[in-house]
Amino acid sequence: MLLAAEEFLLFLLDEQHGTLLPMTERTEHLVLAGAVLMDLQLANRIDTDLDSLTPGNPTPLGDDVLDPVLADIVGAEETHDALYWVERTARRGREIRERTIARLVSRGILREPGDDAFLFLTPEVAHARRYPSTNGAAQEHVRLRIMRALFTDDIPDPADIVIVSLVDACDVWRKLLTTEELVKAGRRIEIISRLDLIGRAVATLVRMARPTARAARDGAAGLPLARGWPLVGSTFAVARDPRTFFVREYRRLGPVFEVRTLTRDFVALAGQEANLFVSRSERMHLHTSDMWDPLCAEFGASRFVLNMDGKDHVRMRRETRDGLSRQLIESEIPEAVDVIRRSVAAMPLNAPVPGLAAILGLVSETTSAIVAQSSTGEYIDDVRLVLKEAVTRGFLHTPRWPKTPRLRRALGRAAELSDRWLTRHQLQQRARKANAIDDILALHRADPTFLPECDLPLTALLPLFAGVETVGSIGACMLYVVLKDPALRERAQAEADALFADGTPDASQVRDLDVLHRIMLEALRMYTPVPGIQRKVTTSFDFAGHRIPVGADLLLAFFVTHDLPEYFPDPQRFDIDRYLPGREEHRQPGVYAPFGVGVHHCAGRGFAETQLPLIVATLLHEADMELDPPTYELRTDRWILFPSFAPDKGFRFRMRSRRQ
Repeated sequence: MLLAAEEFLLFLLDEQHGTLLPMTERTEHLVLAGAVLMDLQLANRIDTDLDSLTPGNPTPLGDDVLDPVLADIVGAEETHDALYWVERTARRGREIRERTIARLVSRGILREPGDDAFLFLTPEVAHARRYPSTNGAAQEHVRLRIMRALFTDDIPDPADIVIVSLVDACDVWRKLLTTEELVKAGRRIEIISRLDLIGRAVATLVRMARPTARAARDGAAGLPLARGWPLVGSTFAVARDPRTFFVREYRRLGPVFEVRTLTRDFVALAGQEANLFVSRSERMHLHTSDMWDPLCAEFGASRFVLNMDGKDHVRMRRETRDGLSRQLIESEIPEAVDVIRRSVAAMPLNAPVPGLAAILGLVSETTSAIVAQSSTGEYIDDVRLVLKEAVTRGFLHTPRWPKTPRLRRALGRAAELSDRWLTRHQLQQRARKANAIDDILALHRADPTFLPECDLPLTALLPLFAGVETVGSIGACMLYVVLKDPALRERAQAEADALFADGTPDASQVRDLDVLHRIMLEALRMYTPVPGIQRKVTTSFDFAGHRIPVGADLLLAFFVTHDLPEYFPDPQRFDIDRYLPGREEHRQPGVYAPFGVGVHHCAGRGFAETQLPLIVATLLHEADMELDPPTYELRTDRWILFPSFAPDKGFRFRMRSRRQ
């Protein structure tokens, strides 16, 4: 038999989109707490009445979800009622959720969640509507059982009473049943829900947790205010050095504070607690804001994946994930190496080479070769200018773009590149392996209502918008630290030469890179290219003792944890040993987030994590390089507005071929 917590999550699973029906984190934790207590009650480990919840048989069940709660109840010095124990157990809500999902994966009911955290049934369960069982008797899908209990006169068994009570407590029947069905089943739901005292306690606490109308009106009043100047607020501090600003204000004010600028005010969330909250609750409370709307307008698009939310965003990510995946670039490593070698051969020898521009070129060419079987070539500067304008205008909240001749040309050239890619792939009709452009066209042909023709030009540029600037910045930082530190360079050079010792490497050899992989991880921590994301609050929520109101502009500074010594000792030191077994400082929940957090985290993470060490390894193997001048210290390009980071134009290197 499955636990009540397992069945509750399965009951609420949206199988098409891989998400649970939306509810606040607080509600979910209360309901999961109730599920655990109900399981202990069914196992005769606790007894409940109107006034108290007391231990019965104290013998552990050998269950990693139930036993910690049972031990808590058995060890209590005083007797408390069900309300108390639901509230207390809800503190374990995140742990209960994670362990429950892990059990469903191990039982073969759910697939292993990927980086996107989507949850899908295994094919066997999805089609058979039954769960595999260890005792030989397959169990019917919980949704089928519960609906039969609601729409027939069958007497529900205790396990079904539990699920009906829990679902009723979190008030999601309206998302599952039509108005007509609710009228028909409403009385039945009410009767069944009253049969369990713990379920009633859960429902009481959930109702108490819902915001009042006054709380929603009061909004963010009372939030601590970040330091700033009269009239301009924190504008200059944020533009000058956002990383230092947000770390300092987090240390001074805590995980939530208000930031005022010339153009708009933000509610800033920062720190581990904020990262974990957004990872769990973004779908319920946040929208991608309107920062990408001006870009859509310039391309005549109705929408773009970066400003999609909810089920549409989930679907778009699912339909296009293979075209920008780790598996795709691993299958094209020989092609990527050839592209890098040709680009390196075209670089001048014994002359200063602009570091950022060189790496951006390598990233754009390998990306376009793999996802579009084409070249970005001379278009890359135009695409970069369009992206920078979009980010700048989105952050400053100025929807009207200045139509300078340079920007008009860049917009036209970016559209021209997109048209070339789309036309070529329309003619090829998947002549090669599936990739991002093919996936986009296939989705349009299958469902033009979901992805209309007007959205194709902008959508086709997603691989460049989503990856070139950020991946190029990190690749440049990786190369800088290797060239700056002779000992690190020697180790990286040796690993790169070993990688190519038998010719062009394969995917397993690239995956086995150690030193270069850890250099990448540390560069991502110290030089996080996109350290903040904007969101709009769509449903008010409580965080760190403050009410964050609907309509607020939210800025999540998810990088702040990267600079905190409690997570990364001596955080300003570049130390690749942080990632060795035994330390693994990046494994702490909610503290290492270079690709963002929540449902909108970088979709090309796996692609980038293969691309970056491969580019640097190939460079080191092909050429001897040195900083020019050797004394150069990495600095940020101040012309790039928050929220982006890139080395400045002073980062240059000289090359000598190693293949002569």
